[in-house]
Amino acid sequence: MPAGGDRRHTRRRAALRVDPRIIRRRLEVAEEQARSRVRRSLTLLLAMAGAGCVAWFFASPLMSVRAVVVDGASRSAVDEILSGAKVVEGRPMVAIRVGAIEEHLVADPWIESASVKVVFPTTVEVAVREREPIAWIRLEDQWGLLADGGLLVEYADSPTPIRSLIRIPVEDPGLGAAVENENVSGALQFLGALPEDLARRSVAKVVDEELWVLVGYRSVRIGLPVEMEAKAASLVAMINTAHGGVIDVTAPSRPAIRSLDTAGEVLSDSVDV
Repeated sequence: MPAGGDRRHTRRRAALRVDPRIIRRRLEVAEEQARSRVRRSLTLLLAMAGAGCVAWFFASPLMSVRAVVVDGASRSAVDEILSGAKVVEGRPMVAIRVGAIEEHLVADPWIESASVKVVFPTTVEVAVREREPIAWIRLEDQWGLLADGGLLVEYADSPTPIRSLIRIPVEDPGLGAAVENENVSGALQFLGALPEDLARRSVAKVVDEELWVLVGYRSVRIGLPVEMEAKAASLVAMINTAHGGVIDVTAPSRPAIRSLDTAGEVLSDSVDV
C-alpha cells in the first residue's frame, strides 16, 4: 500500500479510538455556547424593549408640556419667543432645551435676564427680568426708548407722554445696543434719580456744551454729566420752594437760583416733540 494511504488509514483508526468522554465534553461545550448566545440575545432584546418603553414613556402625553408658567413679562415678547422655541403644550418635556431657550429670551432687548425650569412631569416655569425704560431719545427719523445703561429697547414714530425726553444728537445704535454718549448717560442717570412725576415732565438737552433739563416749566442747569444722583436730589429738595429763574445744580451741595439767561431760553424754545 502506498505511504499516503497508510497515513490516512492511521488517522481514521486514531479517530475511532477517541475517548467517548472527550466527545461528550465537546458536545456539552457546544451546547453551553449555544445557550450563552441565546441568553445574550434575550438580554439584548429585553434591554432594547426596556429602553423603548422608557423612551415611549418620556415622549408620551404623561410626560409632555401641559402648562407654561411665565413670571415677570409685561413688555417683552416672551410668548412669541417660547412659541418659536416650541415650548408649547404637547411638547415632550425631555425635548425642552433650557439653555437654548434662555439664550433666545435674553436676545430680546427688553429682557435683562431669564431663567427656564423644567418641572416634571408637565410644567415649564419661565421667569424674566425686564429692563426699566427711562427716557425717549430723538434719533434721525424716529424716537428710541432707552433703558438703564442707555440700551435701546424700542422704536416709535412719536414718544409716549409718560416718559422723559432727551434731545441730544446721537447715532442710532440699533435695538439691543447702547447709546455711547456721556451726556446721554448723564441725562439718564439724572432722570432715573428723579421722582416719576418730575421725570415724565422732563426734557434734557445740551446747550453750550452743558447739560440742561427742563422740568415742567422750570429750567435746570446741570452742567457736566457728573454727580447726577446728587444733582437730582438737590433739585428735588428745592424745586417746590424756589420761585422763578433757573435752578442751578452744577454744584449739588450749593444749589442756586439764577436769572434766566440765553441758554435757558434756548432750552425752553427747543422742547417741542
